[in-house]
Amino acid sequence: AEAYNNLGNVLKEMERLDESLQAYQKAICIQPQFVEGYYNIGFFFQEQGRLEESVQAYQKAIQIQPDYAEAHINLGVALREQGRLEESVQAHQKAIQIQPDYAEAHINLAITFLLQGQLTAGWKEFEWRRYRKRDFKRPLWDGTPLNGKSILVYAEQGFGDTIQFVRYIDLLSDTNTIIIVACQPELKSLFKSIDRIDILVTKGEDIPDSDVHVPLLSLPYIFNTNLDTIPARIPYLYPNLKADSVCNLDGNHRLKVGIAWAGRPTHVNDHNRSIDLKWFECLLDIRNCEFFSLQVGVRRDDVKQYRYHHIIKDLGKQFTNFHHTASAILQLDLVISVDTAVAHLAGALGKEVWTLLPFVPDWRWMLDRSDSPWYPSMTLFRQKETGDWSTVFQQIKLALTQYSQS
Repeated sequence: AEAYNNLGNVLKEMERLDESLQAYQKAICIQPQFVEGYYNIGFFFQEQGRLEESVQAYQKAIQIQPDYAEAHINLGVALREQGRLEESVQAHQKAIQIQPDYAEAHINLAITFLLQGQLTAGWKEFEWRRYRKRDFKRPLWDGTPLNGKSILVYAEQGFGDTIQFVRYIDLLSDTNTIIIVACQPELKSLFKSIDRIDILVTKGEDIPDSDVHVPLLSLPYIFNTNLDTIPARIPYLYPNLKADSVCNLDGNHRLKVGIAWAGRPTHVNDHNRSIDLKWFECLLDIRNCEFFSLQVGVRRDDVKQYRYHHIIKDLGKQFTNFHHTASAILQLDLVISVDTAVAHLAGALGKEVWTLLPFVPDWRWMLDRSDSPWYPSMTLFRQKETGDWSTVFQQIKLALTQYSQS
């Protein structure tokens, strides 16, 4: 059984998926109580999006070995991906009961809480990220008054996270405090417009000494953010259009619509949130609209590949940082984007933005609402069931037709 299980792992690495699954199944056929085989089958099905089969395999592993913390965690993730949030919470809590200091269990519990809109409980559990945090010599800030001290605030996740949570810099309101921010290089020119930042550095640059430090995504916890206290004043980013603008759109009277259809390919959930550009085809003949691609990276070439270059103007080819993207967005009337940094940026600029979400989205968008408390100018268009973008684009087409006529 062990040999077939190992063979299954090797075949999966080689992307020989059918043979990999057969090897795992052979392992549990030889040894029906082989818990690792069921766990690997669960993980295999989860990666393939076959969530119900994944749940059943994890449950079988747990039946054989009830104290298998990793199986409880992955069961919780699979249940969350099905939208079964209460069961997901229970699975993660069981993993924590088995192993109280298991950071991954706490972080996954946090994600489910946040998706439910239970922000207070979610931020608390999310602090278990400290086991992943960078090691600084200075103490971690706990929210006590800064009283003129210096504080280093540093980005720790993706571009969208940094754009969303940089708003908290304004809450560090002690004018005597020196605020040092470390962000991704692509965001540096954009963040220069934030007055409260005294020193702005990026990866690879020397970080000045500070009295305390804090990861950017710990600020919602420190400031006790709940649904009623989200700092949602927009805009909170003010790019200098004269300083570094790479495009000037003409001033005709047609509705200028920017689109983005794909996020970072390495994102763990990219297969759910990025879509084929062809989905936008149903919008391209709506009268009084002109379309602009805000896409960067390899997927920018989709415009040429699908021969849309005569309908969709490619702005993304000129972007080398987010200040460029922001300057373009400010010249548009509307942005339609999947869940990427472009959607966050449009929201942070106060631009009207329609964000396209999978059935179970990233935690920040929560469930069962068409607005976002983080971005007052944003409307959320959600899948009604996993993988169904058709209904989403029917709604988008109707909304855009009405919007263009008004």
